[in-house]
Amino acid sequence: MIVGTRGSKLALLQAEKACKRLRELGLGYELTIKTVRSLGDVLTDRGLYEMPSMGVFVKKLDMLLLAREIDIAVHSMKDIPLERDEGLEMSAVLPRDSPYDALVSKYRLDDMPDGAVIGTSSVRRKYQFLNYTVESGVKVRIKDIRGNVDTRIEKFRRGEYDGVILAEAGLERMNLDIEYERLDCDPFVPSPGQGIIAVVARKGSEDSEILKRIDDAETRIEAEVEEEVLRVIGGGCSIPVGVHAYCKGEEVELAVYVSVSDEKYMLKKVVLGKDKRLEAVREFALNFSF
Repeated sequence: MIVGTRGSKLALLQAEKACKRLRELGLGYELTIKTVRSLGDVLTDRGLYEMPSMGVFVKKLDMLLLAREIDIAVHSMKDIPLERDEGLEMSAVLPRDSPYDALVSKYRLDDMPDGAVIGTSSVRRKYQFLNYTVESGVKVRIKDIRGNVDTRIEKFRRGEYDGVILAEAGLERMNLDIEYERLDCDPFVPSPGQGIIAVVARKGSEDSEILKRIDDAETRIEAEVEEEVLRVIGGGCSIPVGVHAYCKGEEVELAVYVSVSDEKYMLKKVVLGKDKRLEAVREFALNFSF
């Protein structure tokens, strides 16, 4: 079985996590990891919101799957666009790691000084940070930053930024020895799918059926709820939307954030039953407007 992934250190660690769960099935498959450079890896001179299309981190792997040059592809779920080729399916999601963002900075969030330069290429993270600091009366400057986790942390250490915002899951997976502050308060609702490793295969294939055996049921529910919210209200790299679903017993706790400026945003929370949850999500999301 050929496993496709991007070639960054974090992407390779994520692919290996998927391979480990497949090996635990004891099927005797030989797993070979094949790396690619995506359009998102090539176009490092612009923010994600300036990219020419959605799914810039996954399209190359989709093409290889459809051409049968790889058998499965491992992604960070938040990189996967809503609209996919009909010949592909998200066959498995692994147990979710932290969904939250993390601030790597010389300052604590509540001690951020005027003029501090914070690095992120995410429009959601930009607006959430500005929403929080504007309410505190602090004026910070958000500066685009691209590159893998190591590159962004190195830019911070060189003093190009006073802080950078990253996914906590990536820091944990890479076991990096660096201090950070978790952004788990309002309005820092994470990106839909953040902290989830997703594995894609050709729809109806033998590989897809095998992958379904490593699918995590609760993470699947959270992923489906978050995707449905995004599908109803819209969003992506260019629109500041945060969605977080959390399975708690027989209920799903849901938080949704949408912003239109550094001063105006809306954040709503609701508790849903697991049964008929998608119908409840649609009704909730349809009423989510300014």
